Amino acid sequence: MKFFWKIYFSFTALFLASFGLFGIWMIQINFEKSYQKALEEGEQDNRMFQLAFEMSYQNDGIVSVTAGSVVQNLAGTGDIYRIYNSDGLIYQNQETGIDSPLWLQLTEEKPSGYTLIRKNRRTWLVYACRSVLGSSTYYLENLKDISDIYFDKESYYDWYTVVVLILTIVTAVLVYLVTHILTHSIHELSSTARGFTGGNYGIRARERGSDEIAGLAHDFNEMADTISEKMQELEEQARRQEDFTASFAHELKTPLTSIIGYADMLRTVECTKEETFEAVNYIFQQGKRLESLSFKLLELIVAEKQEYDFRPLCVEELVQDAVRLTETGRKEKEICLTVRVEKGIMTGDRDLLVSMLTNLLDNARKAVSEHGQIRIRGRNKAGGYLLSISDNGCGMEEKDLARITEAFYMVDKSRARKEGGAGLGMTLCSRILDLHDAKWKISSIPGKGTSIALWFPGEKEGQNI
Repeated sequence: MKFFWKIYFSFTALFLASFGLFGIWMIQINFEKSYQKALEEGEQDNRMFQLAFEMSYQNDGIVSVTAGSVVQNLAGTGDIYRIYNSDGLIYQNQETGIDSPLWLQLTEEKPSGYTLIRKNRRTWLVYACRSVLGSSTYYLENLKDISDIYFDKESYYDWYTVVVLILTIVTAVLVYLVTHILTHSIHELSSTARGFTGGNYGIRARERGSDEIAGLAHDFNEMADTISEKMQELEEQARRQEDFTASFAHELKTPLTSIIGYADMLRTVECTKEETFEAVNYIFQQGKRLESLSFKLLELIVAEKQEYDFRPLCVEELVQDAVRLTETGRKEKEICLTVRVEKGIMTGDRDLLVSMLTNLLDNARKAVSEHGQIRIRGRNKAGGYLLSISDNGCGMEEKDLARITEAFYMVDKSRARKEGGAGLGMTLCSRILDLHDAKWKISSIPGKGTSIALWFPGEKEGQNI
């Protein structure tokens, strides 16, 4: 059964049951009050009858006369009065055809009592008392017609049945409308969920109010946002894997094609000494390129799986090692390098940090033209050490900055391959920074240069740069 109908039938049944029980209780309370009042009046009339009879009694011979005189004075009550002695009925003011055995049950220990007698849809309240006058014992009885009380009760039930029927119809309609309003948000949320399941990942539930359903809609939206983000991440990861596979295949194909072509030429064609040297030299260069590519890939794989022993390192020494390793390439382009590094300590693995700085300096060398400039700055800051490398090279577009850490991604592929790059340097730098809990910020302006700020935390966590 749907939740809508569960709420509908539950509310309807609960409301009608509550109203029905309340109405029955009210009718019963009203009946009990009327019945109790009739008992009190019947008892009071019986006592007055007894008192008047005992005060008017003279002797056994004139009991009927005495009773008639007393009943005449009590005629306004509308009751039926009877007098019994040990022989039976000796007086009644009106014939009713109703026999009452109550007087036979009275004794000295139980001198009075009452009972109900129902006959011909009429209900009589019978009160009787025992009166001893001289040597004679009399039983005084009065019958009170309380049929109206029961008639009223039945009338109330009939009237209430009609009211309940009308109320059932009204309640059914109102509860249906209220239930529809209450479950409308659930229907919308369900429809939104189906749409999301069907592939509309941009759909979101409307958040109205501050009740539980609004909270559920908010939770659904957060879940949908998280799933969408994860899907985008998976799609981006899949794209990167495809790009990595395509780029890797291309990086292998180009040198292998050259190696195979020149090797085949040496194998099948009679070449001069100069041609042979040129072909062998080209094979050697492409082989070194493949060797460099394999080393870079190996570094990427090992960087995450190997365990390192981080130690305090002198920043100046790390920078000097990286500068020395990249000196040959800068001299070829007559690049001006300025280094201003304060004395400081950087905790980490020496080989990884030197490799990272070497890659960054080598990228800067490739980016600048001849007679360009590269600057290295380093200074201590609260909680760590800030190192920056900047150049006045070609710079990068905003869209390139977001992808430079992807494997095999190159801003200018022709220039990168000419310089001997494979698009793995920045990927490796990013992995090394992650291993050292360091952060970086890259700023670049096309045609003016690039600046990379590296923040290495000390004993405390790193801060934004």
